Amino acid sequence: MIINAADAKAKFSSLLALAGLGREEVIISKRNKPTAVLISYETFLKMKKREDAAIDKTAWESLPTSLDKFVGIVSEEEIDEDHKRSREAYLKEKYL
Repeated sequence: MIINAADAKAKFSSLLALAGLGREEVIISKRNKPTAVLISYETFLKMKKREDAAIDKTAWESLPTSLDKFVGIVSEEEIDEDHKRSREAYLKEKYL
């Protein structure tokens, strides 16, 4: 539902009840331009949770790895081979 700001002010309690029940989002416009949205608290929490999850994923992807310090110094093949050797040594020591 779209409603202008003057009508929204006059009918705020009704609009609050409507949005609060989660039945409808109320778009408030000023001079025929959408300005704000009145939504239920549950809808807000769901949106916030999705936003926070997206931020966490982006932050996680930007964290440096333990191998980043070797970029440009050691080739990926050397890193892979060293990792393979150290893993084999660890497994032999632990299980043999």
